[in-house]
Amino acid sequence: MQKYSLRVTNNSNLFGNICVFQTLPDQPENMVSLAWFSEPAHPGTTVEFDWSIKYNFVWSRQGELIPGVTFKASQTIDTEPSDITKNSIGFTKEAGAYRFTETSRTTKSGTLGIYTDQTVPHGEASVGVGMSGSGTFAVTATPNYNFAFTPHPKYWVVFGTYEKGEVMDIESLTNTAEIIFEPDVYAMKAILKNDNTWEVKR
Repeated sequence: MQKYSLRVTNNSNLFGNICVFQTLPDQPENMVSLAWFSEPAHPGTTVEFDWSIKYNFVWSRQGELIPGVTFKASQTIDTEPSDITKNSIGFTKEAGAYRFTETSRTTKSGTLGIYTDQTVPHGEASVGVGMSGSGTFAVTATPNYNFAFTPHPKYWVVFGTYEKGEVMDIESLTNTAEIIFEPDVYAMKAILKNDNTWEVKR
């Protein structure tokens, strides 16, 4: 499977976390972006992130998804959007504990579907999808609902105090840079300059 990489150099005068997150072109209002990767970096140092485009389902006992809250996955299951035998999953609460289950419901190719049943109370847990083993998008779970995710992510980098899995306040973020992988390009670089602006290049 093709690997992607992003090398990020902190040439600012500040210590902080390099954070990578994703957005969707038509992201629903109830769907939040999570801090996908986050690594601390001193001035003059470089961190590298690498991943493959391998999707997974995730859920967390964290039900309230507001900026600053951290989504910690309690279960992660691999999935494949193009395979209709693998792109749907059920979510239930049994004996006081949540888990993913098999489902007879199907989701169209290219989409990922999570089906909650009547045992799932509103607002107590959250479900979502991830890439390369870590959560990228999540929604608050509610009973008897179909959550559909259409994965066509955009990649972004930002500098700050973000913890992996933290709910990102996309609307209030400043000084982000989009990382665009052109066809047949799998490695990119981003440099945080001393004026705290970004330079992105191959």
